Amino acid sequence: MAQATASPFTAEQVAEAEKAAQTLEALVTRLGSDESFAAALKEKPRKTLADVGLVIEKESMEALMLVDAERFDRACEHLFDLVDSDFLITMTNPSCG
Repeated sequence: MAQATASPFTAEQVAEAEKAAQTLEALVTRLGSDESFAAALKEKPRKTLADVGLVIEKESMEALMLVDAERFDRACEHLFDLVDSDFLITMTNPSCG
């Protein structure tokens, strides 16, 4: 009988990573299939994401990078193919700036 190997990650880290992965994958899917969403995202990224219930949390993204770096990289590669650098800059700047 094979022994299960213990995960080096906590259940909370795994859950946060899964939440982040699902958010990135939903964003990529929506961008690839909804031109009006893509246009709105370019104009008002934070509002557009909030309007459709997509929340990008720093802690969740960090968990995803730690728990499943390959999944994070795949999602980001797809995302980078669909958005320009202005979007990424907007999302990394503080919302009050």
